[in-house]
Amino acid sequence: MDKFEADDQLAKWQQAFVQATPKVDSAALIAQTQKSRTKLKLKGLIDSFLGVVVTVFCIYAMLFEAKNTYETIMFALLVPIPLGFGIWSYRLRRKLWRAETLDVNAMLNFKESQLKHQVHYWHVSFIGCIALWCALLMVALFNMVMFKTYSLWLIQLGINGIIVLAVYIRYKKLKTQLAVALESIQAMR
Repeated sequence: MDKFEADDQLAKWQQAFVQATPKVDSAALIAQTQKSRTKLKLKGLIDSFLGVVVTVFCIYAMLFEAKNTYETIMFALLVPIPLGFGIWSYRLRRKLWRAETLDVNAMLNFKESQLKHQVHYWHVSFIGCIALWCALLMVALFNMVMFKTYSLWLIQLGINGIIVLAVYIRYKKLKTQLAVALESIQAMR
């Protein structure tokens, strides 16, 4: 094989590689990564803030609104849940926005991690909503049997059931979209 044939063969391989490699718009990927980081920071701060607000409300209700020991215990059990969830959410998102994205591959890894964390976040949220709804159901049944207060508790169960359903739909939607999104990221590599 002479030099011209080798150069021709190399040119064909390079052309085949370029055709087989999808084009990545680096500027758009950088802008998308920066926008995602900003959103993650904002969502993390909002989750933390709302966790603190709900926890403060539970403490207020426990100290000033509870009419008996039963209600005081119920509010006391609720106190750590929103704060814990807010802290967990913030830490989960902080892990993502602190990730290094110095090259295209790192940005694609960031996007992949972001999608996986999003599905994980909604899965944990769904499990938490189910647990809270079950606890609400037990409290409602107790109050219906002991105090004959049906409408208030049925309305609360219904509203919270709608919230659980909405969280489940969001989780399922993200979970089904995850495979397609991961495939598109893999295609860019």
